[in-house]
Amino acid sequence: MTRIALLADLHFGAHDPALVSALEEDIALMAPDVVAVAGDLTYRARPEEFTAAARFLGGLGLPVVAVPGNHDIPSLSLFDRFLDPFRDWRLAMGPEMEPAWSNAEVGLLGLNTVRRAALRKDWSAGRVSPPQLQRLAVRAAALPGRLLFVVAHHPFLHPPGNETRGKLGRAPLALAAFARLGITAVLTGHLHRPTVIANPGAPLLVITGTAVSWRRPPGAQNAWSLIETAERGVIVSHRAHGPAGFAPLV
Repeated sequence: MTRIALLADLHFGAHDPALVSALEEDIALMAPDVVAVAGDLTYRARPEEFTAAARFLGGLGLPVVAVPGNHDIPSLSLFDRFLDPFRDWRLAMGPEMEPAWSNAEVGLLGLNTVRRAALRKDWSAGRVSPPQLQRLAVRAAALPGRLLFVVAHHPFLHPPGNETRGKLGRAPLALAAFARLGITAVLTGHLHRPTVIANPGAPLLVITGTAVSWRRPPGAQNAWSLIETAERGVIVSHRAHGPAGFAPLV
């Protein structure tokens, strides 16, 4: 069995230090094999926010597969956004924005869905490209016999209640590619509310919440998700923060 801790929307710079400590303790208690971080490590993509995020992830003592989110490129400086949007990401997190990790049972494949601009009003919604999907197919083929998980920031489908949110560009194309490649599950964030979407013949879509930020939708708790492999697929459990710390979301 392999355990994957799925975090997203940490938003260092808009975080609660007490929640960070509680999250560290809960991850240690759940003892995952790897941590997948589905983007938005920072709030404003400032260097000090990236430093804090990198320090937190490094302190977990676990392999980390982290991809950028739309908050991880500059929004206050269009010059920086267009000239070199991932500069501070590279300085803190390293040069790879589509990292991978594998063991004998599973493979995690990062997919960067962030774009510096778009031909629509909502630039935050992101997009995937055919060349990215072609590269993903090559990377997936290099991991035969494993359960494969894609880690990306933006959801490829939105659950009910999120109809007004901007949709990821080329999401149907990507979902069709994932099905052809036999992807087991797609791990994302962005909506700040944990959800699982299951459709026959398609990968499981796991959307996690924000574990440590005050940027939560009304009524939502801070949360992260644990994915465990099982004989016939995967088991997903969301862990939400309450008065006694993180515990299974009910």
